[in-house]
Amino acid sequence: MKSRATARIRVTMALAAGCLLAACGANPPEPAPAPSTAAPSPTGPDPALVSWAGGYCGAVKDMQLIVYTLAKGHEIKTEADLPKAAASLTKLDTTLAAAIGGLEKLPPAAPPAQEANTLAAGELAFYRKLRKQVTESLALLPKGGVDYAQSSLHVIGIDLVSHRSVVETGKVPGLDPAMKANKACELVG
Repeated sequence: MKSRATARIRVTMALAAGCLLAACGANPPEPAPAPSTAAPSPTGPDPALVSWAGGYCGAVKDMQLIVYTLAKGHEIKTEADLPKAAASLTKLDTTLAAAIGGLEKLPPAAPPAQEANTLAAGELAFYRKLRKQVTESLALLPKGGVDYAQSSLHVIGIDLVSHRSVVETGKVPGLDPAMKANKACELVG
């Protein structure tokens, strides 16, 4: 019985050794790749899109940061605080005007990144609507008093904080690398 088990083990070992030796043989060489007829691939983002991204980021960067510097509604407590509200809304109006002007100057983005045009158009529409709201608030602020100033700053602040672009930059082919390649986009995302 012991000799049968030993014989089976020896046969199994011999088969395993044979299989391993057969697998270790030299493989035939792989065929050389066919020469490519395609143009060489670019080594970085499209320069035109990098330029477009710089214009876009230059236009929207201050808008993304202004929310941190605006007066908050709860900071306006008395009539003496109204100049602070007016100054804050005036600064926002000025920043909106610059952002709108920058977005209006953007050239159309070329395919395959043409979705960037939708991104810019969405931001432009939002900024125009917000500017209209800010202009109305500034006009009514002297008559509205503290309560109106608080409400205006709350609503405008909420609009700024809750705003989301109609198109995410990551969904536009090549835009994220183009933005990373342009210094103007360091704080924009």
